[in-house]
Amino acid sequence: MAKLPEHVGIDFGTHSVKAVELSNITTNKPRLVNLGSQATPKGVINSEDKMDQKKLADVLKKLYDASGIRNNKVVMALPEFSVFTRFLELPGVKSEELKDTVYYEAKQYIPLPLNEVQLDYIPIGFNTEKNAPRVLVVAAARKVIDIYVNIAVEANLDLVAIETESVAMGRAMYRSTSKKDLVILDFGANNTDMSILSEGNLVFSQSIAIGSDSLTQAIVNKFNFDSSRAEEFKRNYGLVANVLEGKIAKVLAPIMDSIMVEVRRGVEFYKSRTLSIAPVDYILSGDGALLPGLKEYVSKALNVSATLAMPWNNIVIDPKFNDIAMKGAPSYSVAIGLALKDE
Repeated sequence: MAKLPEHVGIDFGTHSVKAVELSNITTNKPRLVNLGSQATPKGVINSEDKMDQKKLADVLKKLYDASGIRNNKVVMALPEFSVFTRFLELPGVKSEELKDTVYYEAKQYIPLPLNEVQLDYIPIGFNTEKNAPRVLVVAAARKVIDIYVNIAVEANLDLVAIETESVAMGRAMYRSTSKKDLVILDFGANNTDMSILSEGNLVFSQSIAIGSDSLTQAIVNKFNFDSSRAEEFKRNYGLVANVLEGKIAKVLAPIMDSIMVEVRRGVEFYKSRTLSIAPVDYILSGDGALLPGLKEYVSKALNVSATLAMPWNNIVIDPKFNDIAMKGAPSYSVAIGLALKDE
């Protein structure tokens, strides 16, 4: 595959758009060149409405102006809920047969006609016992890809690549932890995305349709707070049982339990599909990962070792960027992963 030019990684979140530019990405010590963040207008993510796309393009222009980023070459991420991924092992398939075989297999799993999707696959090793190449099939609706192409054009940016949030996240977490076997839980506003890395490769991902905004809404419903006050209570007290008599934690626990149920189901599906042992190291990423008590809650609920993502590990950061980079560090994971993409 062709090497990518130096570029900016751009992650579109429900509440914020983040951009990260790195240099020396093929070395052991990439360097942070620049970064930025701007609030996302409500309801515009994945919208086919041209006005919504213009709003996102305007946010990118504002981000570039505010941060002083000059590089107009960008790599963007597609939201995980809009992407289909499937891990496949293909016994007896030769390398020259791989493309046609993946296409044939994909027809059985992808819920859209293949002429309506952009289909690709990522080789992720070889099972010698089965004489089987292993691939991760990735597909996205062309109309979704067109949204981000349109946004880039409107923002006067050169879109050099698009990939999924889970692939970018996996790259960032592998580089920051050096752990080859991980489960990553990315806590977003509307979804919690789960990814599994095996031998440093993404082999499983799913999007759980419950996110941090559901936690805020539960507090609104229980205490009749307005949204901003409920968000404040969530961020301050979270799942910690020994503050406010555990009242906030008790409201949030049923929603977190629902997420944990889906995580367990995902792990069991992964185990049955790959006949592999699931990783016990969990990384918590995304803005929602900063919820007080979350690390302890996940560790206990799943009987695993959960830690908070620190995607800036092994990246050289100029002191002038330190405060902004470290504030909400887990929420920069996807943008960092995109910035690290080299081909």
